Amino acid sequence: MAKAQHNALRAWVMTLTTGGALLGLGGAVAQAADPSGVWMVADQTAKIRIEPCADGYWGVIDWERTPGTDSHNPDPSKRGRPLLGTPLLISMKPAEGNQWQGKVYNPQDGGFYNASISVEQPDVLKLQGCMWMFCSEQRWTRAASAPDAGRATTGASAQQANAQVHARNVCPQGAAAAPRRNQQAR
Repeated sequence: MAKAQHNALRAWVMTLTTGGALLGLGGAVAQAADPSGVWMVADQTAKIRIEPCADGYWGVIDWERTPGTDSHNPDPSKRGRPLLGTPLLISMKPAEGNQWQGKVYNPQDGGFYNASISVEQPDVLKLQGCMWMFCSEQRWTRAASAPDAGRATTGASAQQANAQVHARNVCPQGAAAAPRRNQQAR
C-alpha cells in the first residue's frame, strides 16, 4: 500500500512538473501582448483609447471625468481646444519583447516626453515617461468596452463631442489605421 501511494504521489508530481514546463514553454512562444483598447488612467479621471496606426500605436483621450481644455499646448492654434480626442501617446513603436517606445504628450504642461508602454498583464498597461534623468510611471487598467458607456462628461455638447471622437480615427490625419494582429474581442 505504501508503494502504491508513493507511485501515485510520484505520478502527480511528474504531472505538475510536466504541466508547469508546458505552461512555461507556451508563455515563451506566445506573441507580445497588444496594447490596443481603452485604458483607465491611474487616477481614474480619463480613459485613453489606443489603436495601431501606420507609424505605431497612438492613444487619445476617449473620456474624461471633468471636461478640460488644452491650455498649455505649445502650438497656439491648439490652445483652448477640448482635451477629449487629444493625442497623448504618439507613434509608440515596438522596442523589445512586450514594450513600445515613442512620445507622450502631457497636457498639464504642454510638454512632449520620451515614453514607453508595456502590457504587464492582460488588463494592466504600464506607462513610463522620462525627462532628462527623471522618470515616472503609471499603471493603467483596461476599461470596460461597452460602446459609448460613460463617454459623455455632461450635457448635449459633450454628447456631440463624444460622437465626433467616436467617429474619428485615433491615427493622425492622413495616416491609416494599421491592421490588428489579434482580432480578439476586448
